[in-house]
Amino acid sequence: MARPRSGKTSTNAPEPEVAGESDARARLIAASYRVLAERGYDATTVKEVARVAGVNQGLVHYYFGSKDALLLAVTREHSQQYVAELRRLREDTPLEQLADASFAWGERHLRSAPEQFRLRYELFALGLRNAELTSAVAELQSQGDSEVARVVARYRSGDDTKPEPIDQHYASIIKACFDGLALQSLLDPTFDATPVYALLKQMVMKSMDGPGATKAPPRRASSSRGQARRGGPRPRTRRRVRPPR
Repeated sequence: MARPRSGKTSTNAPEPEVAGESDARARLIAASYRVLAERGYDATTVKEVARVAGVNQGLVHYYFGSKDALLLAVTREHSQQYVAELRRLREDTPLEQLADASFAWGERHLRSAPEQFRLRYELFALGLRNAELTSAVAELQSQGDSEVARVVARYRSGDDTKPEPIDQHYASIIKACFDGLALQSLLDPTFDATPVYALLKQMVMKSMDGPGATKAPPRRASSSRGQARRGGPRPRTRRRVRPPR
């Protein structure tokens, strides 16, 4: 039997089996995502979530205990989907295409689902305000960093089973930049993140080396030195003119 994630169980909440709501929790999470994305955290009420989900309001308290915990559950659900997509990308993409595919996927994710980022920022603020949820929010951040670190590890060493500390550091930087660019895009509709993503990828890739890195072509020798090596004509030298005696 399910138990609430946090908070106390309401004495008025019906048992799921008695109420015939075996899928109530999944419906509540889906309804919460919809309402939170449309109205924002402050304007969302438990009553409205229950109405959209088509369940008894007491089930919200039964499964989650509070609106704060409900937001955490919704964000955790989508974080798991995010991690699963990134894992498939890492496993299915050829090594030499992994960097381009990963950055393109991150940018596309913002374009297609900006509401997920809104909920992330709501959760960040909630984690700072509600000490009971701080560790849970930090855990979600850590899970995302770990998955990105495995992508970096595969690109750098070809082995994603044991990311090194530097892989974790790269992951933290990349993820922080993506969050920052997403936040700026949501706040400023005129902001074009595309060239910034491109520059970020260029900066990160230049600092990495490994089997997934693209090797730079060798530098060409200067024309005079190259001609000498290829047996071409040597540059002319001036003849010294002796002064008359």
